[in-house]
Amino acid sequence: MSKAGDLLVRCCNSLHRLPSLLLCFCLILLQDSFINYYLIHHLALEHLFWAAPDLVVLILVIVCFRMTAPSHFDDEQNIDHSKTYVLVWVTWLVMQSILSAKVIVICVTFAAELDEEASFFGPNTLKTSIALGSCIFVLLLTSQHDAPPSSERKRYIEELTGTVVFDILDTADILDVMFDADNRPGLGTGLPEVILFVAALNLLIPTVPLITLSKTKFGLEKLSKRMIYVHRLLMVLIINVPNLIVRMTMWHGFSVGISPFILKNLILIFMTAYEFYEHKKEKFEMHEEEKQRELQEFGDRNGNEKQNATSNDHGDQKDSEKRLSKYSKSSHSDDEIHFDIENRMVTGI
Repeated sequence: MSKAGDLLVRCCNSLHRLPSLLLCFCLILLQDSFINYYLIHHLALEHLFWAAPDLVVLILVIVCFRMTAPSHFDDEQNIDHSKTYVLVWVTWLVMQSILSAKVIVICVTFAAELDEEASFFGPNTLKTSIALGSCIFVLLLTSQHDAPPSSERKRYIEELTGTVVFDILDTADILDVMFDADNRPGLGTGLPEVILFVAALNLLIPTVPLITLSKTKFGLEKLSKRMIYVHRLLMVLIINVPNLIVRMTMWHGFSVGISPFILKNLILIFMTAYEFYEHKKEKFEMHEEEKQRELQEFGDRNGNEKQNATSNDHGDQKDSEKRLSKYSKSSHSDDEIHFDIENRMVTGI
């Protein structure tokens, strides 16, 4: 088993990530083909024009994989790393902008008419096609770095992108009500537009962590811990709070059935908020310890100054006593000399 695994690794290394490229290429092609079929079959043949932007996306993906192949990174003179890293978020932004436009067209025109029993190309196939974006994101992300599994660089990348896969699946799930012919008419005129806006935003938001990673060269440079927590907090709030509000509105305002993904929204919001609190608590405790240390050093310094002053006072007092004693002895010696002279004078007389 070990030899087979080693052989597989050598084979993949020799192919320079070609298997990942082929899998990513096939998933994008499958996603585009399925969604384009819905547009052409239910609307008009003119929607074949979507093939042009889809082709641009495929070319961008191939270039993205090609530029990050190990052979290129071995020669530092042949590649501009900053331009290479920028390409990945540009590719994702273009890809998801096109997908969002297609999804909006489908949901506005014929999504509620899709019947799961009438054809294989029903609501579930469409939602699955949208959810394929999660797999595409993982393949596109892993093509940009070769960080070891347990390295600090790998943990840094996961901290910034760990929830993206679930957010894309959440997007496919929140669109479920748009395919429900029974409940959709009761949503009114404003909520369907809000749902489509939130779904499109969810598909585009992963561009932000990709931009952050490209700026930091996918972990070769790093943000501060504080910025990482702020980044994660904003990402979670921008995606999960709107999803939670939409689901609660459909549940309590329109009595529409919701999925267990509402728990995902709640869990991620509370977990990220708690982690941010833990970070602030750690910083607060560090500041308090630093203040205590400074106060202790200040107290020790004052104590040493007082001790030195007391020692100096004792020294001055001893010097004064010595001078006084010396003066007393000198005065006593002078008195003895005068007394001796007087005695000699008297004896002489």
